[in-house]
Amino acid sequence: MKLTIHRGTHQIGGCVTEITTATTRIFLDFGAELPGPNGEIRQETLSIPGLTEGNPRCDGVFFTHAHGDHMGNIHRILPAVPLYMGKAARAISLVLNQQLDTVMNRERQLAAFQRAHIFTAGEAISVGDITVTPIWVDHSAFDSYMFLIDADGIRVLHTGDFRGHGRYGCSLPRALHTYAKNVDWLITEGTMLSRPHENVRSEWELSEEAGKILKKHQRVFVLCSSTNIDRIHTFCRANPDRRPIVCDRYQKNVLDTAVNNAPGWLNGYDFRQVIPDSPRNQKLHEWMDEKGFLMFVRANDHFRKRMEFCKGSCKVIYSMWNGYREGPMQNARIVDFLDGFDVIPLHTSGHVTPTDLRRVYEGVRPRRGVIPMHTENPEGFQRIIPAEKLRFLRDGETFLLD
Repeated sequence: MKLTIHRGTHQIGGCVTEITTATTRIFLDFGAELPGPNGEIRQETLSIPGLTEGNPRCDGVFFTHAHGDHMGNIHRILPAVPLYMGKAARAISLVLNQQLDTVMNRERQLAAFQRAHIFTAGEAISVGDITVTPIWVDHSAFDSYMFLIDADGIRVLHTGDFRGHGRYGCSLPRALHTYAKNVDWLITEGTMLSRPHENVRSEWELSEEAGKILKKHQRVFVLCSSTNIDRIHTFCRANPDRRPIVCDRYQKNVLDTAVNNAPGWLNGYDFRQVIPDSPRNQKLHEWMDEKGFLMFVRANDHFRKRMEFCKGSCKVIYSMWNGYREGPMQNARIVDFLDGFDVIPLHTSGHVTPTDLRRVYEGVRPRRGVIPMHTENPEGFQRIIPAEKLRFLRDGETFLLD
């Protein structure tokens, strides 16, 4: 079995991983690079014969989750190449592409999502002489997976993005114990190794803090990702009784789609109390004036105008990565959107902490080694994993997994 990480050995996002045998070739994720400063879209330069150009020479692309840095280049994959993803990830991606005017390459993305095959956690898929078993994990994207790869007598665990401090992070050790036995190689993300000072709290701790804010302030807007279902659920649970929870129709559609397509073992997601806003819903607006509200917003002109009516008498909870507000990756659109409002940062990462990464390593105990990716600091792995177990690769380098 051979491994080629085409992109991701020394950067976060834009992940593309190839695994081949003598007769079979598959890919794990085909992501777009993260936007640059001010949300600048990076020019795509990665082309792969048999996957994006020329005659099709790929037996399948498996997607860990529906974030753009893992799935954003799906439209560039040749139409004859089979695609595989989770049921909810596919459904939410279709909603996103069908309703948002800002989606690039919309028609090709829609066609790709519509033809994608659905996999189920724990059920192995055989593609040629490679077997792929999806393992459900907690991440800030709903319906995320690790992949256990078996071929040529070698077993590889590819983690994708994951965390142990989310709502269902406690289920990870049990899932690894059930599925990830006798692993030879661990290919894992290390996003947080370049963010050592970031405050990482659990989703439950965040919920407690949100409850305190909502009890203290009546009018609260929340700026967060529309597809971070767990985060939206956290705020809904923290909302005081009788206070309306409001969003727009697109957001409501995303929430309902997540509930209707959630894996069977996930329960407790119920967004019936979330009300889509409408200029004609006078009763809702009277209720909001009387009781206050919790309203989910996105950084655009529509919501900025909606928020202006209570400027000075509301709070805005910012529940996204702080790097979009300050630092080299600052996004002017978000900064301008929040300008003039009283902002309360309240966020936690969607990525594994160094402590939990060490626990995963100790739980899996890969016999051959660990290969870092999805990190700007691969050398940081040396602080948590024995140096003799680490194998550092370069983008495009082919490595024999023996």
